[in-house]
Amino acid sequence: MTAIRRSGKINEDTTLIDYGLHGVSRVGAVYLIQAGKTCLIDGGTRDGAGRMLKALRGIKAFPDTVIITHSHWDHCQAIPALRKQAARLGKEIKVLASERAVPLLEDQSWSEPGCENITGVTPLEEGDIVDLQGVTLRILDTPGHCKDHIAVLDEKNRNIFVGDAIGVKVGDNVFVPPFFLPFWDRDAYYATIGKLKQVDYDTLCLAHYGYIYGDEAKSILDESVVTYERWWQLFEQNVEKLDDLDYMLEVISRGTGLAPIDYDILSPRLRLLFGLMTGWNKLVRKKPQPIGALIARSTLASLITAYKTYENLA
Repeated sequence: MTAIRRSGKINEDTTLIDYGLHGVSRVGAVYLIQAGKTCLIDGGTRDGAGRMLKALRGIKAFPDTVIITHSHWDHCQAIPALRKQAARLGKEIKVLASERAVPLLEDQSWSEPGCENITGVTPLEEGDIVDLQGVTLRILDTPGHCKDHIAVLDEKNRNIFVGDAIGVKVGDNVFVPPFFLPFWDRDAYYATIGKLKQVDYDTLCLAHYGYIYGDEAKSILDESVVTYERWWQLFEQNVEKLDDLDYMLEVISRGTGLAPIDYDILSPRLRLLFGLMTGWNKLVRKKPQPIGALIARSTLASLITAYKTYENLA
């Protein structure tokens, strides 16, 4: 294993915090860098804000700065809660994001229902430096997954935070490509992979999910391309069957090695709902599905919708 996929310290200055995306463990992370100043990479979800704040209290830290890698809801929607907590503590958080992200954050109506607008964001450009007084962070434009996507290079620790730019790898053998709605750009993605290959780094952090080290920290870039092209090819080859989710799940599982992960349920509400659903399935003598299988189906459905949209099949 060449990855750390659990909450806790990942290097001298950085802590991985699992905020419980979708109410389960080991899917979504933010990263806290502690130097003279304290910076959170990404802002998580509104539902995960409580877990983030609890984790911050546990390590007796609170961010001065939040850098958002891109404007998707799962990377920014805990920021209002963080700002409220900062006010209670007599502090103020500086929120930074790509200059292209600022209007998308200020008006989140394009995003998931119920998202809050994130205002007062300071724009960042390619090459900008964020000085944490002991750790310097360099900003890189990395579009493709999202037109406003940036990566953040910790020059001291030679660690790069890539958000969702190269995809989702929540397990050693579970890699999902990054062509989600609504801003996917294939050419920009390929250019970003080429750009990241030129960056001098040793380790890499994924928003979904974990800290990658060793040879895999570099080979994961080629793996990302292979993963993207394989999924897209499988969709092309089965274009007439895209609406048959059971069939497509079998195709993708067989063609990519995708397998459900046994996640821990963190949300009490989700635990209750999942328990009721499991009980019902047993009552009607239907095989209960683990939470990992349900997440795999949901993710596949999202990618199929994106593929159909980008190929004008929707």
